[in-house]
Amino acid sequence: MHFEGGNALSAFRAQALLPRLQAISARITGVAARFVHWVWSDAAIGNHDQLAALLHYGDAYEGGTDGSLVVVMPRLGTVSPWASTATDMARNCGFGAAAVGDTGGPGLHRVERVTEWRLQLKAGLLAGVIGAAPKPLSDAELQACAALLHDRMTESVAFEREAARHLFDERAAAPLAHVDVLGTGPS
Repeated sequence: MHFEGGNALSAFRAQALLPRLQAISARITGVAARFVHWVWSDAAIGNHDQLAALLHYGDAYEGGTDGSLVVVMPRLGTVSPWASTATDMARNCGFGAAAVGDTGGPGLHRVERVTEWRLQLKAGLLAGVIGAAPKPLSDAELQACAALLHDRMTESVAFEREAARHLFDERAAAPLAHVDVLGTGPS
């Protein structure tokens, strides 16, 4: 499940970020960001509205839903510190625990937060006449914008909302047989 959250970008920060984005593409006219919360649970949460209220905080998002989308999420295969705290809070508020035999409701495994960035684009010359949408950013422009909007050491980036579902993919760690800490090679 996912829940729309509040504004993730102050007007001051947007104003500071916009010239850096426009250096990538002069067609970018604005930037907005909001939080979206993803929830991994064994079953549907019965008190859906209460969980939505818990996950709605801060200023309301007033940015648009059009423009190029850049989804910034915690690095795939990790659990963010934010998720650890938010999951504990949700469980403490009665939204279920993942422990076997717990009668608190469906097993709530994790609550994670992603940031959805929207880059507003200039319309073409004929957009008003024929109602055409602005030309999308190229792949290279999107990648360059994403590099400005996320920390590649701790975050992953995607260009469609549903990619955030992969936050909950379970990955088996590859066994580690040998670590050459001295750099001497195999003995």
